[in-house]
Amino acid sequence: MASRHAETVTETARAFIARHFGETGRAWLAELPAVIEDLARRWRLEVGPPLHGGLMSAVHIVTRADGSSAVLKVGGPWSPRLDEALALRTWDGGPTPALLESDTESGALLLERVEPGTAIGDAAPADVARLLRSLHVRPPLDRLPTLGELVHDRLVSARPTGRTDDKLAWAFAKVAELEQGAPTPVLLHGDLDERNLLHCKQRGVAAIDPWPCLGDPAYDAGHWVHGNRRPGRRARLDAIAAATGLPRERVRDWAAVVGVHG
Repeated sequence: MASRHAETVTETARAFIARHFGETGRAWLAELPAVIEDLARRWRLEVGPPLHGGLMSAVHIVTRADGSSAVLKVGGPWSPRLDEALALRTWDGGPTPALLESDTESGALLLERVEPGTAIGDAAPADVARLLRSLHVRPPLDRLPTLGELVHDRLVSARPTGRTDDKLAWAFAKVAELEQGAPTPVLLHGDLDERNLLHCKQRGVAAIDPWPCLGDPAYDAGHWVHGNRRPGRRARLDAIAAATGLPRERVRDWAAVVGVHG
């Protein structure tokens, strides 16, 4: 079985990758058709057109040899490919799609297809709280980045995008303060906003595209509160703090940090 489509990513994703990752991104795009063709052969997949929405990976609906649908995701060298596979194995299809296959060399993941898989938008705080409880499990024994490492890298990356030095200095200081009084670390999704929450007939809400790390559960809650600067952040903050029992001040402060690193 093989790919029926020459396109491996959407035009929007292609432009984003070439612009943000330069020669590395263009080389990855050039190699991508052969990588997908090889995966299709080895995993016996019929590959459909690329899915819209993501910008960091090639994502396709595929049909497996038994006729079932799945999702093929091939991440670039900038993606947390091995970390994502480890986290998905740890979650074992609970709050996230089940991991069906993985390939270390290409950074490819074959995932359960979430049905119906439509975007949720404004999820109910009670549903998000249940999701967070399922995500925030005991960390795996394998090495994963810490929340401090992840947020540091994001803040450093935010400087060229126009964040002011004052805002960055405040965010670095706030992270140091939050890390001082941090609770016992748990496995975090690391990128929990409305773009990565889907309707799922099995779970109610499913989380996709994690950027896994180990740290304070209030970070994921704060990421959802920030919500890509959607209005209503104060109401979301009050609601998720009440639904989860997480300290409101820590959720608020992490949401503000997310507002700086984007």
